[in-house]
Amino acid sequence: MFGIHLGGKHEKVIAVADIGSGSAALAIVAIPKVGPVRILAAERRFLPIEERSPEAIIAALGVHLIEAGKAALASHQKNGGAFPRSAYAIIRAPWTRSKTIKVRTVFPKTARITGAMISRLAQQALTDDTEFDKGRILEASVVRVEVNGYPTAQPEGTLGQELTVATLLSECDPSLRAAVTASLQQLFGTRPLILRSGVHALLSMLRNKPDVPPDFVVVDMASEGTNLMVIRDGVTTDHAMVAEGKNTLLKRVGGTGLPDHTITMLRLLAAGECHDPACEEVSAAMAKAEPELVRVFGETIAKLVARQRLPNYVLLATHNDMVPWLSAFFSRIDFAQFTKTTQPFIVTALKSADLAQWTAPEGPVRADIGTLIATALVNIEQGRAS
Repeated sequence: MFGIHLGGKHEKVIAVADIGSGSAALAIVAIPKVGPVRILAAERRFLPIEERSPEAIIAALGVHLIEAGKAALASHQKNGGAFPRSAYAIIRAPWTRSKTIKVRTVFPKTARITGAMISRLAQQALTDDTEFDKGRILEASVVRVEVNGYPTAQPEGTLGQELTVATLLSECDPSLRAAVTASLQQLFGTRPLILRSGVHALLSMLRNKPDVPPDFVVVDMASEGTNLMVIRDGVTTDHAMVAEGKNTLLKRVGGTGLPDHTITMLRLLAAGECHDPACEEVSAAMAKAEPELVRVFGETIAKLVARQRLPNYVLLATHNDMVPWLSAFFSRIDFAQFTKTTQPFIVTALKSADLAQWTAPEGPVRADIGTLIATALVNIEQGRAS
């Protein structure tokens, strides 16, 4: 009667929350034995664009997560869907900060690598770090293992004299973490909850994509800010935040107009389908805003090249309707001074099709790129656990 929406009896049903700088989403997914997870319901709620204190933003995000969760659950259960057995929460910048730490050891003689050896080096990374507050640590996960200087996906049991472990450390704002946990407990009771950083989710997906170059820059623009990550040889080496996000850009080019209206203008301009005065005003505002945006982003990018120039490839993750403008913006000659080749960035936008191997909305369900990345992580991690 309900078709395939229900999920087979062998599928796990899990709730997946995605917490951005100014929005909260919740999806219900079914995890089959093989193939992508099926997104059975998905809802996102955005905070209105206005000035707030961090405490007010956190409180509002908690409320929005409950509202999104109730809406997603109602849609899912209306079709007879099973109640989720557990939940994930992906918490993105600025609420989380992440960095990668490498720890290396050399054995007196060739040894067989064990899981305990890898765990000890990962623990050493956490112990040796003096920047992050240990009480705020969200995760410490091994993202790369090298034996005798070569990365290996299956290090245990191999023979080597040198072992290097790269560990991703992430810390989280404790108030935001408490608010997210409380909201998910209100929705799902005491069911198991797994917390991950947005960097962890994005990098887990990228590590499993064969067409991604080993060196690139991630530009992850959310509602209230942009997270910049430098990836070299498949490992994050530098992170930075820019206080310019989707909302601030829409204010710059849309003035006092409604954000949804400005987004529509951007979409029509990109398609060459808008020629009325309103579009001309937005287009002129975009041109006027760009020099200041170049300065703002350029100052932060300049700090990232203190040790080494940046890779030429940029992976852009943002709202679909802002992709054309931002792709052109980051391809400007202004940023060429920061790259290895002194040529402009080559920008590729992350699209839903790039995540189709891990996650797919079911029927009429719509999921944005943040929700797709979050649900892709669940597929990757659950696949490892099964």
